[in-house]
Amino acid sequence: MNSTMCRGLGRILVVLAVFAMAVTVGINPAGAQNYPTKQIEMVAWASPGGGSDIMCRSFSKSAEGIIPQPLIVVNKKGGGGAVGMAYVQGRPADGYTLLGITNNLLYTPLSNKDFQFSHKDFDPIIMWGYDPKCIAVAANSPYKTIEDLVAAAKSTPGKLKIGTFGPGTDDHVTGYMLGKTAGVQFGFVPFDSGGEILAALLGGHIAAQVTEVAEVKSQMDAGKVRILGVATEKRIATLPDVPTFTEKGFKVVVPKFRGMAVKKGTPQPVVDYLIANSLKAVKTPEFQKYQKDSYVEPAFLTGKEFEKLLQDQVQEIAPIMKELGF
Repeated sequence: MNSTMCRGLGRILVVLAVFAMAVTVGINPAGAQNYPTKQIEMVAWASPGGGSDIMCRSFSKSAEGIIPQPLIVVNKKGGGGAVGMAYVQGRPADGYTLLGITNNLLYTPLSNKDFQFSHKDFDPIIMWGYDPKCIAVAANSPYKTIEDLVAAAKSTPGKLKIGTFGPGTDDHVTGYMLGKTAGVQFGFVPFDSGGEILAALLGGHIAAQVTEVAEVKSQMDAGKVRILGVATEKRIATLPDVPTFTEKGFKVVVPKFRGMAVKKGTPQPVVDYLIANSLKAVKTPEFQKYQKDSYVEPAFLTGKEFEKLLQDQVQEIAPIMKELGF
């Protein structure tokens, strides 16, 4: 899967040069002198306190004093981001409605053929990082390594249970890719929340779970959970001793990006303004603290480069979703 995706991640470069250029041109690119003149909505497709909500509120706070109008967070939960996407599509393409995004921007349309919108209906502004996907087991599990887990699945095809969010999510795709690459069949058990999955794991009802590092890091620190591997190109800074699946011989890279987009058709000067000022906001100490506290690995792409990453990921994900029946 990973040649295209790795090339996409390879374009996630340090943005110092871009940032410097943004500073040079100032915060008002030509043609955006009259923007913004009123408060801006920033749509979070999660409930208050959820990961996407915290992300949006952290960005909104960090943008204070950089964007001279308040960013008001509006929660539009439901449908794996579908409600938030539809809400933004129902608003004018004028830059006054922003959407906090994750890779649900890709997965939700691909897993729901009746949903009328896709990533093509949005203009990406900035990707500021990604949540590392991982596979975790209980600390008392007999599986000490990812090789142990794969070997157990090979000896009992389809019976080793792995907890994920619902079918067609990036959790499901990550586990499916691992099984396909390793030549084994897992038994996937869908749940409605990360808390439910973790409870099932600690209760011994499932053998492992696919999740993000942030979801289980506190349990790992408490000695209750062990992370066997991460679905990233390279080892992550917060878990330097945890191997990637790739280095263990399983080509599985599934980046869960985090960032922001606007409705397609937003005037280019407004898009440029948002890119320039977003780059400033994500460099603030406040936003860097959010990333550290949430275990979001910093990685930056803007505009067309971010759009290319989305296109590359769709090309990789779409065939897998078809294999899964979507």
